[in-house]
Amino acid sequence: MRHPSTRRMYRRIDQECHACILTSSTIRRCLVRDLSLSGFRIAQPGERLLLPNTSVMIRVWLPGGAAPIDIDQAMVRWERGNEVGVEILSISHGADYQLAGCIERVLEQAAGRVSGDDVGSPVRGYESLRRTAEA
Repeated sequence: MRHPSTRRMYRRIDQECHACILTSSTIRRCLVRDLSLSGFRIAQPGERLLLPNTSVMIRVWLPGGAAPIDIDQAMVRWERGNEVGVEILSISHGADYQLAGCIERVLEQAAGRVSGDDVGSPVRGYESLRRTAEA
């Protein structure tokens, strides 16, 4: 489970990632964007996705990540055509760590502080995110 202060933190990256959504009846490929520690936006072109209050599991291939991360439980909070907003409710510490590191790396790279070679490191920059979340 997430620490309450981490869920309130709003740092997001506007980068598309491939993902798969698992519901009680189907598995769907989709694109994820606006990644943050508390949730993200999911798009599946040409199809209506999910209704609000639908519980899902999601596997996300993060930018620069060697392996996908699994989000154990997420809840659809809003729906607009072929996009939905998802809130992360349950994620393992390891996956949370990778997600936080990815967000920090992409933000640092966008600010010009990190070389492209550092983007693949799963832990670079996590400490500053953790300190910010605890503040």
